[in-house]
Amino acid sequence: MRDELKAAWDGAFDHPGEKFPVGRAVVCDICDKDWTDDPRSGGFLFVSKAYCPDCAVEGLRTIKKYKEERYIVAICGGESFADFVRRMRGPDAFIRVTVDKLFDDTDDESDP
Repeated sequence: MRDELKAAWDGAFDHPGEKFPVGRAVVCDICDKDWTDDPRSGGFLFVSKAYCPDCAVEGLRTIKKYKEERYIVAICGGESFADFVRRMRGPDAFIRVTVDKLFDDTDDESDP
């Protein structure tokens, strides 16, 4: 992972709720491979997750298995995967970590 993207992730985890811009960095949300300057095309967005060309075939197989094709937002074609992701996410793409409790302590029936 690029240093600037790692810094954004670290900052986001250190300061939950704040926005940390990712700039032009593009990393596959499935395998974490850095695609920022890779010219290859392919891949897709599934909901908000970017599947790179390397992960697309297996990812699509799983998506079809669960009949979730309707959640594919866009398919990359005619441009690099990195340019596709940057275009789809826009120039102000950012990372924001949201922290929440998994359980509400007020619902604990054993508490008098």
